[in-house]
Amino acid sequence: MFRVAQHRGAGTFRLHVSLGVAWLAGGVLLAGGGCGQETWTTSSAWRESGYSDQGKTQVLFHAPPGASVTVRDPRRSHEIAPANAFANRLERAPEEECIFNLAPGVYEFKYTSADGLPGVSVYGELDVKNANTAMARIYQRRAYVPIALPSEHYRRTEVIGNETFPYRGENYRTAIDENDLARLRAGDVVEKVFVVADLRKAEKARRYLEQEIAVTERKLEYADARFKNAYLDFSSDMDDPAARFWGTDRAFIKWQERQVELQQRLEKLEDRMKRVQAILKADTVLTREGLLLVATDEVVMPHKDAEDASEDIGEVLMVMRLGGRHMRWGEPGRELAGYQPAGQ
Repeated sequence: MFRVAQHRGAGTFRLHVSLGVAWLAGGVLLAGGGCGQETWTTSSAWRESGYSDQGKTQVLFHAPPGASVTVRDPRRSHEIAPANAFANRLERAPEEECIFNLAPGVYEFKYTSADGLPGVSVYGELDVKNANTAMARIYQRRAYVPIALPSEHYRRTEVIGNETFPYRGENYRTAIDENDLARLRAGDVVEKVFVVADLRKAEKARRYLEQEIAVTERKLEYADARFKNAYLDFSSDMDDPAARFWGTDRAFIKWQERQVELQQRLEKLEDRMKRVQAILKADTVLTREGLLLVATDEVVMPHKDAEDASEDIGEVLMVMRLGGRHMRWGEPGRELAGYQPAGQ
């Protein structure tokens, strides 16, 4: 009985192997078609899956209108639709937004035909993270990450203040601004971190900072008074051998050093308070735990690794990186031709 079962299992295994080899051979032939270039159909590129898979992070490209976005693996392409008449990002029927549903991982993407940049392809990557905390999982299940791509389209819009949200309307700075686009032209890299900020942690930090700022201000006031008294005694203490021996004639130097230390600490505390207040002011719901933010210098400490700095305020959900490196994958001409309106 064992031999019969073993023989049947081996036959089934050989059948599966044969089918697998045939499937791989067919895949190689398809991949080798068109003189080694990747082939795909425009109709299949429109298909998007995973809308009901709440383990995937949904990414919505909302600006600039008219640009085409392609994710390399698996190959999917969409065109960014103009804003609807209702001026909001709620779901519409039929679906016409540039939406991608991505499992955790790193995905290369490119966009073409941006307003003011005809014929230009900009390449980047989306580093989608696992949602570990409850607040990040809620956001992943019920919302999307909105992204605005670089374009000279923003030259015609007024920039008002620094950005806190990924999307606040075109009267505000978008996730990628004109300064970032200039860096891309020079071959630099631009990184944007989307983080679900922990509002409870921010509120706790605000209360702590209020106490520390008040105490530091009083310490600085005391150091100022001691410095003034020590400086007034400086002239008389210089001629006093005992003062020189015990160093009291140089006490004003130590108190000035203390002044500078306290002033620097106070400035750091105040800067941190501004970042915490920016996070708390961004939330107008007040009954939730997490809030999606773009990690700019308004909410994280400047000149630090953006992803590491973002982890101090919450959980990183996704990192977008754009660069000026020449990638040259896909067929931009064919993709653009597939999105031309009928009759043109």
